[in-house]
Amino acid sequence: MRVSYVAEVTFDFPEARYLRAVVKPKCDADLPFSIDNARWELYYRDDDGEEILEDSGECEVSAHELSAFIQPQKTGTYRFKYIYEIAGETWVDNVKIKAG
Repeated sequence: MRVSYVAEVTFDFPEARYLRAVVKPKCDADLPFSIDNARWELYYRDDDGEEILEDSGECEVSAHELSAFIQPQKTGTYRFKYIYEIAGETWVDNVKIKAG
């Protein structure tokens, strides 16, 4: 399975901080919308390439901005997922995290 990432972030281990994202339409038009629900998941990639859920929680939502406070527990590569709902649709944005 190929994963498409919207961003890549580096953490200095054992750094803990907020990840923030602004949700906007791909067409960059100023369309009115609201984010109904938002959560996050943090997956660690082990030596075999398998993804293991390390942590998850609810996102803080402020207008069109999502934020989550995370602290990767190991050095290596992670996949962070923003999972949110707009107008009854569920969207997922992936962020690649390198912790080291």
